[in-house]
Amino acid sequence: MHTETTARRPVWQRVLGIVALAGMGALSGYALAGLGRDVIGGWEDEVAMLMAVSLTAMAVVSAGVMATRPRDVPRGCGLLQIVVLLLAGVMFALPVFGTRMLDPNLVFAIILGLLAVQTVANLMLWRAADEMLRRVMSETSAMAFWALQTALFVYAAAERLGLIDGLTAWGMTGILMGVYLAASIVASVRRGMT
Repeated sequence: MHTETTARRPVWQRVLGIVALAGMGALSGYALAGLGRDVIGGWEDEVAMLMAVSLTAMAVVSAGVMATRPRDVPRGCGLLQIVVLLLAGVMFALPVFGTRMLDPNLVFAIILGLLAVQTVANLMLWRAADEMLRRVMSETSAMAFWALQTALFVYAAAERLGLIDGLTAWGMTGILMGVYLAASIVASVRRGMT
């Protein structure tokens, strides 16, 4: 629900606010990466940690917004969105930091369990979403698909021609999530959901 003041804000101000939040997430990710320098194996882990911190920060901000809403404002799908974001953040961090304390097989089993819970939460979110949220989710997926399809073709052609080295699946997953988050921001701003 938007107030008159929020509804009148220009798109560039909303985008600037989102970019500022993303910048804070990036700085937090960089700081966390510094703390885990001995376990972070390369740029792929750094991207994963950036995604983990960004997703967790988005969940915390969403929880704060949800907690400070007036009681007469419907809660909507907020709790499910927070759960999905938190689980995604944990799943990005576990392969990097989990093996410091646990066996890799156990870490993988935990990730599979969390992925199952997140899948159920995502399905529940889709079912509970109103038409606006469903539209944002659909547009996000479509934008991310087309951007990634184009990038994958260009990358694959360059790799086949020997112009670039190969990427790991872990690195590709981090890039995929980054593109998906960017597409989500664009779709949300277009629909006024900031």
